[in-house]
Amino acid sequence: MSHRFDQVIIIYNPNSTGDGKANAMQLRDQLRVDAPKIPVTLRETSHAGHAEEMARQYAKSSKQLLLISSSGDGGYHEMINGILLNNATNITAGILPSGNANDHYTAISGSDITTNIIDGNVRNIDAIKITSTVGGKQWTRYAHSYAGIGLTPTIGRQLTKADLNWFNERWLLVKYLFKYTHATITVKGQKKRFSSLVWSNIAQMSKVVKLAQSGKVDDGKFEISSIGYRSKLQVIALLIKSATFGLEELGSFESYTFKTIKPLLIQLDGEIYTLDARSDVNVESVRRGIHTVL
Repeated sequence: MSHRFDQVIIIYNPNSTGDGKANAMQLRDQLRVDAPKIPVTLRETSHAGHAEEMARQYAKSSKQLLLISSSGDGGYHEMINGILLNNATNITAGILPSGNANDHYTAISGSDITTNIIDGNVRNIDAIKITSTVGGKQWTRYAHSYAGIGLTPTIGRQLTKADLNWFNERWLLVKYLFKYTHATITVKGQKKRFSSLVWSNIAQMSKVVKLAQSGKVDDGKFEISSIGYRSKLQVIALLIKSATFGLEELGSFESYTFKTIKPLLIQLDGEIYTLDARSDVNVESVRRGIHTVL
């Protein structure tokens, strides 16, 4: 799909593990040479949630905007929620990989972002929508790559912070396993325990944990990867195996519902939230809900 942009805004995180500012400046300078008619603006985030606040304001514009997050998956997660929670049909999204994991960019990107901006090449890919209650209030968030409960998302959060090699990636798997047990939820009235349960649009989380391999990013479905409740030694073996062969796949779904029993941690693209106890949770695929130049 060819698209014309009235303005490009590059939002960078000065504290990202990569050099968000330098990457933003490099893209700006390149666009000034290759596409001098497209105005380019740099915006720096100053606090958590700032990228989402910016996207919310840009959603009110009558212009066709391209918002690019020069950050890791967390900064991109904020920006995507600012777009989707405000039904911003005037905004296309992009990411410059400036974090540690950059799962979304690694899984989705297939060509040069500068060329795609100049040519107006836009793809429509799926998002994952999660609704529940947090703090007694209705809560909705979107994930661009994956959402999960249990051990694997908790470990994934730690792996994104580390400079991984063959040895320490496995050491971290073991280390954080012994700090966490399992997640217990109710599915269709039946209590179920998972060491890990992940809903994903992409095939790999962090640097080492492989997720479902069979899905597409624009089919209106997410894939579920799981580890049922196991002993810690069994989970260690499964996680190490997953670095090569992936987790067990339960299939492709348009939606998945369950109920929490206790307050439950859930991870969306590396960001952690706590769902209320006795809360109904709905995970839903939003077909082609993200418009991107990746």
